[in-house]
Amino acid sequence: MSAPLIDGDGYAAVPVAELDAWAWMLSRLSDWLGHAGHDTVEDWADFAGPCGLRLDQVVYVLSDWAPRMRALAEATTTPRRRR
Repeated sequence: MSAPLIDGDGYAAVPVAELDAWAWMLSRLSDWLGHAGHDTVEDWADFAGPCGLRLDQVVYVLSDWAPRMRALAEATTTPRRRR
């Protein structure tokens, strides 16, 4: 088995201009998955397997990442997640 290219504490360079596009995409994906129908939820469960994240957990993570990326793109401080 080979070592990972970037460990958990590593950083990767991403153009700031792309962060805004990524934030938009993650926000849209989070919203779409948050309103997923029963069939999509079942498809995800089959794909993720018994030890994988549930779809609502994926939505939670994506909804947390999107504003963080937007803040980085706008060079502001990272906002707190809304509850």
